[in-house]
Amino acid sequence: MFKLTCFAPIEPEQLGKALKGIHFNQVRNGFEWAIDGSIFRIEPFENQPRTSLKGYRITFNCDLSGGLYLFDLSLGCLGAYVTGIEFILEHPSMFHANWMKEMRKRPSFNMIDPRGLFFKDGINIVLVNDSVTIKIHSRKNKKLILADCIKQIDLIREELQPNDFNLFSFQREDIA
Repeated sequence: MFKLTCFAPIEPEQLGKALKGIHFNQVRNGFEWAIDGSIFRIEPFENQPRTSLKGYRITFNCDLSGGLYLFDLSLGCLGAYVTGIEFILEHPSMFHANWMKEMRKRPSFNMIDPRGLFFKDGINIVLVNDSVTIKIHSRKNKKLILADCIKQIDLIREELQPNDFNLFSFQREDIA
């Protein structure tokens, strides 16, 4: 699941009215778009800054291109900028020790802390319990380029948990 931290020049009440037009539903903590098990949720910060920019946390588990599209459709067109991106990677057969072993055998991952903090290409990789959090945070007064950063995170995700595809595992159906 991806988590984005962003700031936009719109009040949460006004955002709610705007999102109704593109089929977002108001839920307890914010606004949600859901279909076929995919969810894109926008939650305003509980304690909003006093500046003109308001903070929002966005979570989504849909396809990357779908998530980018919904971000552009909802907050991207309003001039929102992203300051942090996280992805939480979980696998039922992997535990903290397994993840540590996997990270240590990769020379491209620099260990910062032996308890489970790694760094690769400007991206932090943190082991938390039995999951891996891959995150990028912007430097002070800088904005992240959302599409590029998500692709970088996805490359690390694929490196840690590649999608196995075995061409020879399919059974052949006999033609009658």
